Amino acid sequence: MSTYIALLRGINVGGINKVPMADLRAMLEGLGFANVQTYIQSGNAVFAGEGAPGEVRDKIEGAFAAKFGFAVPILVITADELDAAAVGNPFAQASDDPAKVHLGFMASEPIPEDTALLKSKPHSGEKWEIRGRFLYFHTPAGMGTSKLFPSIERTLKVAVTFRNWRTVEVLRGMAAV
Repeated sequence: MSTYIALLRGINVGGINKVPMADLRAMLEGLGFANVQTYIQSGNAVFAGEGAPGEVRDKIEGAFAAKFGFAVPILVITADELDAAAVGNPFAQASDDPAKVHLGFMASEPIPEDTALLKSKPHSGEKWEIRGRFLYFHTPAGMGTSKLFPSIERTLKVAVTFRNWRTVEVLRGMAAV
């Protein structure tokens, strides 16, 4: 069995797309996944199972839409991928304030032309770097005031969900069990 992390985007935000974590855990267990754990209300699940991450994602997406009546982007990575992404953080020196360092999980690697276009966007001192399907993002003034954040997904033309560094580290710890 492999350990996976599922990252659901757009649930329990501002009272929209409400999903109780107990119901999400039960759904994942009903799909045959083991050792299911969730972290905070924003759609983070760690579990054990079989199959390629894309197959696991497809299985979860179908069951999620059937159970909850709406679809959301879901990204699934392995614990090893999360660990490698965390170790490769180019902004590790800035992670003493984990609310200002974020990891973007992308559905696929963006094409170079779109990455170049993102470089031309206003960024107010923010720094970012793409490594494979991960986008590292340092926002010295915070994500809420970021000039770049609102345009990232639209510019890269790839589904992205972000987690702050504290959440990344907690998920890493949960996946290591």
